[in-house]
Amino acid sequence: MSTLLTQQALKRQDILDRAERLFYCGGFHATGVDAVLADSGISKRTLYKYFTSKEDLIEAVLDRYAGNVDCMLFDPAIVRSDDLRGRILAVFDVRRELMDNTAYVGCLAMKAAEEYKDRHAGIEASGRQSVEHIENRFVALCRDAGVTDPETTGRTVALLLQGAVVTSQLRRDTSAFATARAAAERLLG
Repeated sequence: MSTLLTQQALKRQDILDRAERLFYCGGFHATGVDAVLADSGISKRTLYKYFTSKEDLIEAVLDRYAGNVDCMLFDPAIVRSDDLRGRILAVFDVRRELMDNTAYVGCLAMKAAEEYKDRHAGIEASGRQSVEHIENRFVALCRDAGVTDPETTGRTVALLLQGAVVTSQLRRDTSAFATARAAAERLLG
């Protein structure tokens, strides 16, 4: 029984991996279920064994994506610094490195929220929750670091990060992260 559950978990994980890549590169509406099936070599029946609909698959992809982003940006093992303020600032460096070293074309959660705005409440909410989660993580780090007005400061730091991401995408140049990091450093005192 344990082996079957492991195989099922691995199959589900493989479907999510492939769907995430396809949605990320091609968009959610432009990428049909048939593309996911062809890429993963499974039947519709197998896909629907794990996910009740394309929207259910998208929500599962977004849930996993949010967890991966959280780990990448906030895990102390990845974002190394001796103090909490340094950890906050290091997020800008981690994000810049990601954009420098991958074919990054934007936040998957934001893409989903935009494509499904007013069309699917669950997918739109997943995108919104991803942004709110990052804001809340910065607020918590600011609070733990003893920053004055951690709520405003944390949300402002999150906006600086989001602005750096968007600016870097538009300019195809990640120097905006250095500017945003310097502004965050001034905010943190």
